Amino acid sequence: MHAMNGVRRASTRRLCRLLGCVVALVALAALGLPSLAAAKPGKVKYTYVALGDSLAFGYSQQLFNENESLGENPAAFEHGYANDYLKLVNGTGNKVQIVNDGCPGETTESLIGDNPALLAEINSLVKRRVSEPVTGEAPCEYHYTNRGSEEHPFFLPLHHEYGGTKSQLESAIETIKVEQEAGTPVKMVSLDIGANDELHTVAKAEKEGTAEVEAKVEKLVKKEAEKEIEEKVNQIAKEEVEAYVVEQVIGQAYAETNGEEPAFRERIGQLAYEYSEAHASELSKKGVEDGLKYLLEHKTQLTEEGEKIGEELAAKYVAEHGLELVEEGERIILEIIRSGLSADYTQIDTNIIGILAELHHAGYHGKVIFEGTYDPYGRVRGVTKYAGKLVPGENHQTELETGFNEAAAALIELEQATLTHHNVGLRVCYSDAETLFNVALGNETKAAEEQEEANLAEWTNMANFNTFDGKADGPDIHATPTGYQKMAEQMNSTCSF
Repeated sequence: MHAMNGVRRASTRRLCRLLGCVVALVALAALGLPSLAAAKPGKVKYTYVALGDSLAFGYSQQLFNENESLGENPAAFEHGYANDYLKLVNGTGNKVQIVNDGCPGETTESLIGDNPALLAEINSLVKRRVSEPVTGEAPCEYHYTNRGSEEHPFFLPLHHEYGGTKSQLESAIETIKVEQEAGTPVKMVSLDIGANDELHTVAKAEKEGTAEVEAKVEKLVKKEAEKEIEEKVNQIAKEEVEAYVVEQVIGQAYAETNGEEPAFRERIGQLAYEYSEAHASELSKKGVEDGLKYLLEHKTQLTEEGEKIGEELAAKYVAEHGLELVEEGERIILEIIRSGLSADYTQIDTNIIGILAELHHAGYHGKVIFEGTYDPYGRVRGVTKYAGKLVPGENHQTELETGFNEAAAALIELEQATLTHHNVGLRVCYSDAETLFNVALGNETKAAEEQEEANLAEWTNMANFNTFDGKADGPDIHATPTGYQKMAEQMNSTCSF
């Protein structure tokens, strides 16, 4: 799962680039003075609800690998930006508690969920504000998918278990009510969402683009394979016709030569030629019939043989033209992504409006921090791309996926405009992590490019080529603990409550 971001800018240089408290105890002991009792944590006064995808959750592939044997205890993921932000807000106190609903892989649709009554309510709230209806889908696949068996089911745990099959939005609605009644009202909400909606288009584009390239190769080699099979069948038919002709003349040749060599063989050849000339039309027809008969009798065998030849020819073609095919596939994929993003952006825009409108309707009237993310496929020190794969190496200040940063920027431009111009009754502050991570966007100086290389290498897991228990920890788009901390610090300085 992947979260990207961008910002609203007057100019862009890349085309459409694609597209989760410990209270200190103070004690004194000196001479005869009694020790001070441990200070009691301050009373919780407010609640902070974190909504979003893997970045709100604090996910990384390395942490997932390292904690798999422990059942993916969510405590191992408590250094995401949401938990880091809570620490900054609380300082040495404990007045704010967190309800982290973040779910890896979440989209705007799955965050809303598929409850018909909730969807109807949201669409009623926003019907005059949006051109398309708000849509939903089954919530939080990360949590609600059975990873075990029917006899021994296992579901990946979340920081906050919603209960039943609730969505994040349903959980937030419930939390707003429950905490208000408990005297610890929700005063803080953060949200990062939308990137995985883009990734649906990216995944679809990759599938379609790969299929198109494969179809091209298949078409090329299929013709050659069919030619080889046709030549084989024709050769067999030819040999059968020749054998038939020999059968017609061998008796005469024997009678004329008494079977003496080489006269016998030479006479067979002469008579066979004369017979073939005299019966050309008949033999041609027989050759076709024999070929068709062989095809019908050996259809399965010839099909399997043709497939094997095709596979061998395809492997040879790919070996000789691999880089060309990768580049062609990337061009096709980018075009598909370009054509699909417009509809994606419209739906993301609509669903975000619906989410915010429902939070307000549920009784939340505070500020929402919308956490934009970053483009992990920018310049990353120590990572390069070869034959479509990310590998260790110098990237010479080039982006790993040309176009992703601008796609991210386009999405964030839309999100910022949405959050600014649509009245949903909430104050929304935008925290733009791309300005931290992707400092070369709109600033193509060598210093900025080198800084972006360093940032993405240290603050994301894109340069992580380690393995744990035989499983790759990366390259992974998710932030490192340092990266999450940077996001939280930006949230605190830009959108502090």
